[in-house]
Amino acid sequence: MGVRLAMKKELMGLDNSDMLTADDVRAHLANSVNKQTEQDERGFSVISKFNDTHSRLVSGDVMRKTQLKFERHRLFNEVLYTRQSVDAWLSSQTN
Repeated sequence: MGVRLAMKKELMGLDNSDMLTADDVRAHLANSVNKQTEQDERGFSVISKFNDTHSRLVSGDVMRKTQLKFERHRLFNEVLYTRQSVDAWLSSQTN
């Protein structure tokens, strides 16, 4: 993690919260998929699906239904996801 990202997370107050940034979600997905299976393709597929969903949310396209619950940080306007919704989304993608 870079210094800039660490400072931004500290300023947003995410250290002890249940909210995750997109980078945190990608790291969490990579770790979870690697623990469940040893298939690199599966991990790449799950992360690319998340990236697609995240880019749609960032651009403002929320027409498509998603299990990921998110909110925008009021100061940094960054999309943050709840840990429970990320875990639920991951289980729906791996099953």
